[in-house]
Amino acid sequence: MGVRYQPLAKLAGLSLGTDLSGSSGGHFESPVPSSHDRDSIGVKWNAHDENDDQLVYSVYYRGDGETRWLLLKDNLTDKAYSFDASLLPDGGYTVKVVASDAPSHSPGEALTVSKESHRFEVDTTPPRVENLTASAEGSQIHVRFRAEDGFSTIKRAEYSIDAGPWKYVEPVGQLSDAKIEDYDFKADVDAGKDAVSEHVVVIRIYDKYENMGAAKTLLKGK
Repeated sequence: MGVRYQPLAKLAGLSLGTDLSGSSGGHFESPVPSSHDRDSIGVKWNAHDENDDQLVYSVYYRGDGETRWLLLKDNLTDKAYSFDASLLPDGGYTVKVVASDAPSHSPGEALTVSKESHRFEVDTTPPRVENLTASAEGSQIHVRFRAEDGFSTIKRAEYSIDAGPWKYVEPVGQLSDAKIEDYDFKADVDAGKDAVSEHVVVIRIYDKYENMGAAKTLLKGK
């Protein structure tokens, strides 16, 4: 399981002159990735109040096609937050950070400002190997299978025979750029091994975000 997301480009600093500090020197920059952990998503941001008011932050997220912002964490004093990637199903998302100067003001006088990230993608589900078959054809093994992923494109496929080295294999169309790719190839058996004896064929496939799926099939001797 893993997570991959597109880099969130920094946006221009947002002046807080009329939002938080009452001065023209403050700025608030959009969240950007702070970690590439395969099991978590990290965001960080920059914010400053020229009056040196204490700021607290709330972090929200919203999925593609959704209208509501859902709260991930509030009352943060750090300018970074990391959360479990499994909270977000595979898909596209946007993060919003809301900054408030409430700790430095009386109730009702606090001001807030928010900033949204660029859209990013989460993909923690491995692709699937479907319809894997292997048959002996002379001194070769004929292998067929389909690679499928529910969200992102298939990046590459590899095979190993009898615990041998991994070898790259191209899809039928020779270009791996879709969520479904078909594979049909013939592989030579290692020297000294009879092509009709028992062989184990293992396939592993990777999607765009390096999630890996695998399967094996047994070719029995006659």
